[in-house]
Amino acid sequence: MSIYKKKPDIIIKNGKIVDGTGMDAYYADIAIIDDKIDYIGDLSDVEAPVVIDASGKLVTPGFIDSHSHSDWTMWANPEFQSAVRQGVTTEIVGNCGFSMRHDLTNIPFDKKSDGIKCVYDMFGEKDIPKGAMAAVLDKAEKMGTSINTAWLCGHNDLRVIAGINNEEYTEEQFKVMEDFLREAMEAGFIGFSTGLEFAPGIMSKPDEVERLALVAAEYDANYSSHMRDEGTYILEAIEEFLNVIRKTGMRGTISHLNVKYDNGIPNDYLQKGMQMLKDARENEQLNVYADMLPTCFSSGGATAILPPWLYNEGWDKAKEILADPEGREKVKNDLDRYWRFLGAGQWDRLINVQAKYMPELSNMPFAEFVKKQGKDPADCFLDIIAAAPTFEDASGVDMQANVFHEQTMIDSVVKDPIYMWMTDARTTEETGPVAALCKNVQYYMSMTYFFSHYVRDAKAISIEKAVNKVTGMPAKHYKLEKRGMLQEGYFADINIFELDNLKINATFAEPCKYSEGMDFVFVNGKAVIENGKHTMERAGKVLRHLSKK
Repeated sequence: MSIYKKKPDIIIKNGKIVDGTGMDAYYADIAIIDDKIDYIGDLSDVEAPVVIDASGKLVTPGFIDSHSHSDWTMWANPEFQSAVRQGVTTEIVGNCGFSMRHDLTNIPFDKKSDGIKCVYDMFGEKDIPKGAMAAVLDKAEKMGTSINTAWLCGHNDLRVIAGINNEEYTEEQFKVMEDFLREAMEAGFIGFSTGLEFAPGIMSKPDEVERLALVAAEYDANYSSHMRDEGTYILEAIEEFLNVIRKTGMRGTISHLNVKYDNGIPNDYLQKGMQMLKDARENEQLNVYADMLPTCFSSGGATAILPPWLYNEGWDKAKEILADPEGREKVKNDLDRYWRFLGAGQWDRLINVQAKYMPELSNMPFAEFVKKQGKDPADCFLDIIAAAPTFEDASGVDMQANVFHEQTMIDSVVKDPIYMWMTDARTTEETGPVAALCKNVQYYMSMTYFFSHYVRDAKAISIEKAVNKVTGMPAKHYKLEKRGMLQEGYFADINIFELDNLKINATFAEPCKYSEGMDFVFVNGKAVIENGKHTMERAGKVLRHLSKK
């Protein structure tokens, strides 16, 4: 007979509990009252209005995506369809230094967010008023979302607001960045992010980043960095990242840490970089981790391989250079950054390029585009870039390529304890205007792929350790209070599923297909996925960090 005497709202019975700690799974029942787990144990003789029999199924905490870009699309897709159907109940957004731009040109924001203007409404405007960064969280709360969101404040967009587009800045400009960062922290942003391979952050110096990080550190914030280089100078970039942590005492995360094969550097640079993080943890007690997506193909921003001198004098000048044969040749000879293998001529690894202003490219393999154009692949790529009406349009061009070896992924990302799992995705739908912008197979399958491929098929990691990498580990690192584990008193973010039933439907030819297999997904005690279908509940919360100065 159960010792539990309350009447819960929901009971989950007979499930195999994988609690997010990494410890062995066990069998138990779960009682939910309101938005929290009230009891875990024997509920065999307890009644509730809703009883779910989870016999033969796993019961896990909701998955935490430690690095997404859903803030680029969520304003027109608050149901987070592509994410929640993969069991994601919380996303860390505002990564890679970006926290005000979006993909929704000519697509209206959800009307429930009307009445609050924030920086996402104002991207491209010249003068951003005080309070517009803090208003991001208010706007997200007013709109409501189907999953929880936790927000980083991006360095690149602080530079945009302050009007900084080169190495140097005035103290007045720094004060603008500092004030917007501070208002974000006061409002409840959980951290500060950089994207140092992207404009305009690529032109910043380390001292600028460190000064801003010291502001965020006053609020016990996290520092997440897309580093200055992920190739030739990756070890120097890791050292730059560690110096920020040393000088601030912050918790730190290196975004998508891996080494692309045949990218102009020795393949053992990844192991050396990982060892630098481990040494920093063990010898200096620095609280640093890395995260990575699961697939051997990856997405990236196309402009990141361009030389900064090309656009330093504005986009009109850049287009002139690209239109001039001599200028174009100079650009082609200076593509030695980011995905360096492209600059080295390995264009056969480029799967596709997607540009909003050239919709005909959306489902076309890059090799097919090259064949149709009858040109050198590098010229075809630069033709796409040169067609961008503005630099902002060019900055929105995405590309996908084959970049990683699977065994390297298994040995590092999958098995190594310094790694959290993430998707690097933008939430999207199967049809409609948002889907038309997001024809990227990774957005629809990355989290499912972690579990279906590495846990179920390859058996490279146990279910307990796999779940910990995407629940308890990121919850602790990002200080998401009472999230990431199945424990009494914790928020009821819960997945119920069978590992064998997880299925990926997205393909390169037809990317806009949801993954399947989640029977139930609860967010704050409410079913957002019920019997495999989205209930359209907006049960998510904005997870405001409680600052301590």
